[in-house]
Amino acid sequence: MNNIFNVINKAFGNSDVLLINLAVFISVVLLVGVVLLIFLNRNTASRRLGKFLQEDVPATRPKKTRLLEEEDHGVVAKFTTSMHGLLSPSDADGQKKARIRLMQGGFRTQKSYRIYFALKLVLACLLPVLFLLRGMFYALTPQILLVCLILAIVGYFIPAIALSLIIQKRKQGILRALPDALDLMVICVESGLGLDMTFKRVGDELRSLNKDLSDEFYLVNREIRAGRPRSESLKNMSLRTGVDEVSNLVTLMVQTSRFGTSMATALRVHADAMRIKRRQIAEEKAAKVAVKLTLPLIMFIFPAILVVLLGPAGLKVAKILMPVLTSAG
Repeated sequence: MNNIFNVINKAFGNSDVLLINLAVFISVVLLVGVVLLIFLNRNTASRRLGKFLQEDVPATRPKKTRLLEEEDHGVVAKFTTSMHGLLSPSDADGQKKARIRLMQGGFRTQKSYRIYFALKLVLACLLPVLFLLRGMFYALTPQILLVCLILAIVGYFIPAIALSLIIQKRKQGILRALPDALDLMVICVESGLGLDMTFKRVGDELRSLNKDLSDEFYLVNREIRAGRPRSESLKNMSLRTGVDEVSNLVTLMVQTSRFGTSMATALRVHADAMRIKRRQIAEEKAAKVAVKLTLPLIMFIFPAILVVLLGPAGLKVAKILMPVLTSAG
């Protein structure tokens, strides 16, 4: 056995380091294998049954959208259901705020709510465990425990940070596509379409431009068809997007429907006001560019120009004065 360890030490260096690397490698491989097994494994019976039923499915079956996403009843659902309750808010207000934030990111299903909080718990435990596996043969010092605590905090906040970035990107996409949606709504209303059919038609036309805004119009139309009041459906749309311009549009449409004024005129005036506001925002950003460029010019460009302009003169002065100073000394 000693001879074997001597051969290993000669071939690979320290055997303790080799064992640590092997343990980390095996743990990572097992973790990746479990994740792939959870997400890629399918029920063989359901797959065989799907092959038999494939002939009976019509060729023109409509594609399933994100709004009609079915709930998952597999291993992931059982795993997240048992874990999300540890970190999910217990009060109704906290749960409502979390659901609204997930909907603003485009995640509307109950499965997304479970996965979000389960992912917080998993990352908060996984990052410290991986760090401890890396140094499992070393003594636990206060520094290592502090690093584990920091990794747990970072893992806990990673899903929230990712969700914030997704929400911001979604809001920007909706804001860019909203003027085109307003123009389409004006055209549909002036051509004689009802407001409910206008939502459906605008949602269909915006599918290639912005899927998120198209889904919102489509969902408003489905809620109205299901019997929910139009004003409530529009307010839900404003809540799901979290965009101020959409809230202004919803307020305008609710007030116009309540007081019985012309919807086409109100939408046209609102579209013109939005164009003016967008132009003012663009002009404001253009005016801020000169101020924002001041610091980079001073820090990076001005020193380079100073060296180019004064460098040759400085060299000539040094060439003339150095012999004089040397002889005087």
